[in-house]
Amino acid sequence: MKSAYAALRKLAKDNPDDPRGWLRQGFVHCWYCGGGDDGKAGEEIHGSWLFFPWHRAYLYFHERILCKLINDDTFALPYWDWDSQGRQTFPAVYGDPGDPSNPLSDMLRSAQPGNTIDPSLVSAPIMNRTMNASNANTFMGTRGGAAGAMENAPHGPVHIWTGDTTLQQANNDMGVLATAAQDPVFFAHHGNIDRLWSVWIDLSATHRNPTSPNWTTHTWEFYDENSVWTRIAISDVLDTVDSLRFQYQPPSVNPIWQFRPRAPLMAAATDAVPPPPVIVANAPDGIALGAGPSIQTVSLPPQSASAFSALGPDSADEYVLHIEDIRVPANRQARLNVYVNLPNATAATPASGPNYVGTITVLAKRKDGGAHQHAGVNAIFEVTNVLSNVARGSGPNLSVTLVPATGSTATGATYKRIYIDRM
Repeated sequence: MKSAYAALRKLAKDNPDDPRGWLRQGFVHCWYCGGGDDGKAGEEIHGSWLFFPWHRAYLYFHERILCKLINDDTFALPYWDWDSQGRQTFPAVYGDPGDPSNPLSDMLRSAQPGNTIDPSLVSAPIMNRTMNASNANTFMGTRGGAAGAMENAPHGPVHIWTGDTTLQQANNDMGVLATAAQDPVFFAHHGNIDRLWSVWIDLSATHRNPTSPNWTTHTWEFYDENSVWTRIAISDVLDTVDSLRFQYQPPSVNPIWQFRPRAPLMAAATDAVPPPPVIVANAPDGIALGAGPSIQTVSLPPQSASAFSALGPDSADEYVLHIEDIRVPANRQARLNVYVNLPNATAATPASGPNYVGTITVLAKRKDGGAHQHAGVNAIFEVTNVLSNVARGSGPNLSVTLVPATGSTATGATYKRIYIDRM
């Protein structure tokens, strides 16, 4: 792998205009999320159902370029399996960030060999919620522009930690979307994200990719290993073995998470009238986030309380919590743990337990803010089981608490709307 990246860096030095070279490869990711210095950018491929397939296509073309440069068609990018037992330690091959003799090093990286990912970022409870997401919307993200569970956590937190293990500063390569792919470990991190997409699909017959032509026919362009401008569609990346000629070797140790198969869902009552969405917060001018928790509480309408009380592990109805239009200054990051009916949650509250429903992660767009700003970020979380417990409790009041996690003050961030609706 070192020889491949040494060749990539040499190509960039010898011919800076070659689109296959090191910095030009990193700029591909910048274009599709961070944008150029002139404020222009390509299509945003984060925070929606485009996240997984775009990154798979990017990994594919990047790997083919490396194969070509070292004349080895068997070369394969490694993945960093931080979801496996004992594999949360930063990979030694990427070396000391300050060692320029290692082509895999990055001086704008904080993590070093021997550093272990903060357990609040990659844990069994977080991975269990992510890998047990019941459908593509909640696992992968939606067409309408909501990030799925995997993108929010652990994808985003591992980015932030690798760039800065103190989780304080959004100024190192991996912690900033515009520069993340300038660190070679980006490709190992996303290799694992991509592998887990395949794993999730294989876990259950109910785990399916979207089938909408709006998704399968969506295309992007990349330079291939021969510097040819090449178009690829999402449908081209779904069969990794036959279409892309690769498959993932299983990890050598067991994962830290467990898949819990669901019982067959009961048939829904044909005469049942679904309750309207429960609006928990709606502020067109935005609700400020800061150093402390943001708590929103609403009294459940009788129809909703009745519907939630009838929920169980085999219920036909599933409910989702929507948090919309989260805005963070472009040069800042935010991690928000989300709890339902735990209004006393703080940064010290574990990201686990029956009231924890997930984490929202917003990486900085650019180190200096620049002309390209964050659009509103949306997130969705499955909350069916939580709601059944809420409805059986006293009140019944429902609260949603957004808690800036350790190292994230969310200063200058806002959100506009929280609501719960059927999936």
